[in-house]
This record gives sequence, structure tokens and C-alpha cells, in this order.
Amino acid sequence: MKILFFTPIVLTSAIGRVSKLIVYELQQRGHEVVIVRAEEPSCFDSPTHPFSCQIEHWNNTEQVRLQAEQSDLIVYQIGNYYAYHRGCLEWLPQLPGLVSLHDNFLGHLFWAWSETVGRPHALEVLAALYGTEVSERFFNHSDSSSFIEYASTAAPMTEWIAAMSSAVIVHSSWAMDRIAHACPGPVEVVALPYDAPFAEHTDMKNQSVSHERTVALTIGHVNHNKRYTSVIKAIGSSPELCSDLTYRIVGAIEPAMAEELQSLADQLQVDITITGAVNDECLAEEIHRADLMCCLRWPALEAASASTIEAMLYSKPTVVTNTGFYLDLPDDCVLKVSPETELTDLRTALERLTALPDERHTIGNLARNYALKTFRADDYATRIMNMKHRIDRSNVVGTAASVFSSTLKRWGARGDPAVMEAITAPLGLIS
Repeated sequence: MKILFFTPIVLTSAIGRVSKLIVYELQQRGHEVVIVRAEEPSCFDSPTHPFSCQIEHWNNTEQVRLQAEQSDLIVYQIGNYYAYHRGCLEWLPQLPGLVSLHDNFLGHLFWAWSETVGRPHALEVLAALYGTEVSERFFNHSDSSSFIEYASTAAPMTEWIAAMSSAVIVHSSWAMDRIAHACPGPVEVVALPYDAPFAEHTDMKNQSVSHERTVALTIGHVNHNKRYTSVIKAIGSSPELCSDLTYRIVGAIEPAMAEELQSLADQLQVDITITGAVNDECLAEEIHRADLMCCLRWPALEAASASTIEAMLYSKPTVVTNTGFYLDLPDDCVLKVSPETELTDLRTALERLTALPDERHTIGNLARNYALKTFRADDYATRIMNMKHRIDRSNVVGTAASVFSSTLKRWGARGDPAVMEAITAPLGLIS
């Protein structure tokens, strides 16, 4: 089977890293895969994840169309960052396919898209999906935090992408209703595949227990919804944690945010270290050296948390928010914090993990065993092929339903339930 696979592949894209794993497994099954780079053209000269297949650029219109005509399946990897997914938005309306949805909030993707197609058209899309009141409020926010707080609930924009798709794969169950309602084809939950290439690196593992204070770690781009201030406040409220725990923040960070977090930590006498962005090997060393990890999100925007999966693969006990993707994780593999009692729950979890090294070890091992069984690229590749068959069956049903409904309309039918049941029941046998 030939598969046309739209994805960012630039090295800084976590979705590109996931795509590398999926494409390799599809090739292992004998499928031919052609990559279509989805990033803005300005990214095309940047270093990329390694792929051993033909690679096209989305703006090479003639070649992409030719490849699509020769393909049996088109797959799109879509997340909430326009610069990495512009090509998907350019082609999805023309070439509907199977969408892997990496975020359950696509407001930023939609906002940037609106600047390309024009605000009037974007307002029409918003009104059609959510009504006039939402369309009038969507773009009227003073800052990013207020925009996310409003739009993540009122207009997450997942329906916008789902409606253009032949089928959708999502990576957790928490936003399924919206997506399933909008998508004309099948929708399935499939666990995000991820790897931890340095997890078994012996030299790094030997460094992980060489410190006197317990080390808590948060990784990834630093923004408010990862709850850094809550972690600092929880530590600062506990004399034991202030005495025994160091909090490390590793990832790209704006100077104003770094100053804000450091100032709060100094005020509460919390020992923190802010490193800024690091390369993959340094990140692996940070994870190995950590005793526990904090992967909090509020509001939750991602369909799955790659940093949490990575923490679990490294056998790290991890504190998460009891929302979104994290709801699907077993309670014995992570420590869950309620958004309603965040600071209290967080303090309790951190005190527990700091005081009980044996429990850290037990939870970490359970987490790793679960992650190894669950977040697998081979399973993901299998599920993609299963979805291909479901799309084909759905197309047969859709075509048959269209033929029957047009015939009934010519005969003067007006939607009699008994008549519709007589038609749709047999179609269920092939759906």
C-alpha cells in the first residue's frame, strides 16, 4: 500500500519525532510511504528527523497532487502550531484523509490560519461551528491566557479539522464527543507512540542518585498552563519540602517568565534552577538525575502529554493534573492532583514522594511497564491500517445512503422514521 504522509519533520517538532516512529513501522510492514513536509517553507532548510523515504514539500503542488493520485491512503499529523502544520491546512480540504490529532485545542492554529485566509472567512467558520456570540468573542482577548481560558472550552476548533477529515485518530478519550460528532467517518482513540532513546544509557543512569536533596523536574516549553507557580507555591508552603527538595525547570523560557518564577521562588525560599532550552542528550541527563517529575496542565490542551510518557519510560514517578489525557492513566502509575484542590494535593504528593524513596521506585517501575506496553509505534501503525479499512467501509455506506436518499426524495419521501429504519438497518451490516 502507498501512503502519503503529511507531517512536520523539522528536528524541533515533537510531532516529527512521533512521525519518524510511525513511518518506520509502516515501512517494516512493507508499505511505501512518501512524506509531505507540512512546515512553513522558511523551515525547509532546518535540520530534520531522519526518514528513509521520499520527501516532498507541500508547496510543490504538481508533485503532491501526483503522489496523492497514486496513494491508497493520505495521513495528516496535525497539532496546534501553524508554522509546523500549514501544509496540512492547505491540502486537507482538497485531499481529505486520516487525521492524527495531537492537540485537543487548536485555537492558535486557527488564529494563525485566519491571518492567511482573512478574518471574515474565519468568522464565518466560527459562527457555523459555535454560533455568532462565540465568533464575536473569539478574537477579542487582551492576552494569551484569557484567550486560552475562553476558547479551550467555548471553541477548541477540533470540530473544524474533524469536519474536513475522512477519519480521526485521537490520543486520549476526553474530547471524543466533539470530534466524533463533527467527523463524517470513523474516530478512534489510539495511544500516542513515543520513545526514550537515552533511557537505558548506563552512564546517565548511574548519575541519577548522586545528589543529597530530592530533585523534582518539569520539562518542555515554559508556559503558564504547566503550573510552575503552583509547584513553587506548594513547595514554599512546606518546611520539609523547602529543606529537602530542589525544583529544576528545563526548557525554552521567555526572560520575563524566568524572572517571575525566580522572584516567587526567592520570596518563598524555594530552591529552583532554571536552565533554559537544552539539547536532547542534556535533557536525558536531567531526567535521569531527577527523582520525580511534575507534568501538570491546566487547562489541558494536548491530546496526549509526550513529557509524561517520556517520564514514565524513564521510570520516574510523576505528578499530573487529574484532567484530559491524564484521566486515562492508571492511578497506580502516576499521582493525580485535582484542579479544585491543586495546591493541597500537590503539596501532599510532593511530600509523599520526597519522604518515601521506595515508593518512588515502585511507582516508577509500574509507570515504565505500563508505558512500554501502551505507547507503541507498532500498535499505532496497525491501527492506521485498520482505520484505512474502516474508511473504505464508511465510504461504501455513505455512497449507498446517498443513492437511497436521493431515490427516496424523487419518490416524494419526507423522512418517515419507519422508512429510514428500513434503509439504514441493512447498511449497518457493512459499516
